[in-house]
Amino acid sequence: MEKNNKKQAGKRSYGSQFLKKHSMNRRGDKAIYVRKEYHERLSRIVQVIGSSNIPLYAYLDNILKHHFELFSEDIVEDFYKMNKPLF
Repeated sequence: MEKNNKKQAGKRSYGSQFLKKHSMNRRGDKAIYVRKEYHERLSRIVQVIGSSNIPLYAYLDNILKHHFELFSEDIVEDFYKMNKPLF
């Protein structure tokens, strides 16, 4: 993790940032697949740090939200580089 990310993470605990209540009240309509070892690790984090108060799908949604906020400019820039106009 870079220094800037560590400083940002230091402002809030990991649990308060990612293992917080969530607006999702049920699982989404799509299934996703993750490596077995990631699923085990994520499940353990939810159980221990989150005290089993947040479902795994909500935890993953929080992680993805943070990822897209952090990298949105890079994603858009790379997308436009790869998505060439027809004319």
